[in-house]
Amino acid sequence: MTVPTMRRTVHFGTGSEWSLSQLGATAAAMGGVAVYLASLSFASGGFDAVWWALVLLPLLTMGWAGSAAPLTYWALLLVGWFTLTPAGSFSWWSLPAAAGCIVAHAATALSASSPPAGSLTVRTARRWARHTAVAFAAAVPVAVLAGLLAGRPPGLVPAAYVIGLGGVAVGLWVVRTSPPVERG
Repeated sequence: MTVPTMRRTVHFGTGSEWSLSQLGATAAAMGGVAVYLASLSFASGGFDAVWWALVLLPLLTMGWAGSAAPLTYWALLLVGWFTLTPAGSFSWWSLPAAAGCIVAHAATALSASSPPAGSLTVRTARRWARHTAVAFAAAVPVAVLAGLLAGRPPGLVPAAYVIGLGGVAVGLWVVRTSPPVERG
């Protein structure tokens, strides 16, 4: 006789049931946003307190993790970076901001990979953690290159940005069209 596995879930009012792993992914997304906003605050010299309310937005949008809501949310946060930091400046705070962005994005994507009451296995969480670490490892040389180019004559800088963005676009296209094969 097989004993069914017991899943612990939380029920919020009359809404759907949520597994503890889904709530953990939401907490990780909120933590990533908090790191991003703290980095933005240091890079920009501070900002209006209303921006800190954006930390709570993953709680409201966790039911729409597979929709365009997280994309719109991160578009707002990225526009905030470009409008709040001094134009043409470079800050090493962009590295922890990238880490927060990567963690929040990965947590949202992981959350979208199963239903709200679905549990995530340890193997799946490890695989996503590995992919997140690889993505952050790619951010480090980009930040170093940007730091080296900051303050240079404008002749090389736009070309470097175009080449860098082109490399990111090609990398995303390759990963999107050829996702990593799951090992058995």
